[in-house]
Amino acid sequence: MIDLNQVLQEKIALLDRQLASAKFTRDHAATPTESGSDKTRQNAEQLMDSLGDAKKKLKLLELALNKLPPFNHLATPNTLVTLRTPLGNKEFLLVPEGLGGRSIGSVFLLSVESPLAKSFLNQKVGYTFSFNGGAYQIIFLHPNL
Repeated sequence: MIDLNQVLQEKIALLDRQLASAKFTRDHAATPTESGSDKTRQNAEQLMDSLGDAKKKLKLLELALNKLPPFNHLATPNTLVTLRTPLGNKEFLLVPEGLGGRSIGSVFLLSVESPLAKSFLNQKVGYTFSFNGGAYQIIFLHPNL
């Protein structure tokens, strides 16, 4: 089992560290009156705004994780999917947008918004499809308990 809440908390913790670093940089940079051309303070504030927006999105994702549908023998979020690919069998965990793009052990976290996931989302075991010129098949679905 892969704990998606833990994955999300790790992302939030990383953002918190980045926010703290940007705040430190901003607070210790020269003010506009002290330096006519130094943009360090301005850049740090822009970074803090961007990181704050990203953190808000992660907080919304946290709410969405608590509302994931139960396993229904279809390729849906929080389902472990084994695909037969041109390169051999690969394991994926379908996750909401914002949590994909990394591996945990041999399982790749695949966003449901990714082109590959869209190719087989809501399908059953045995479903075959083409992706990037290769043949793929769902060979196993399992709940991520």
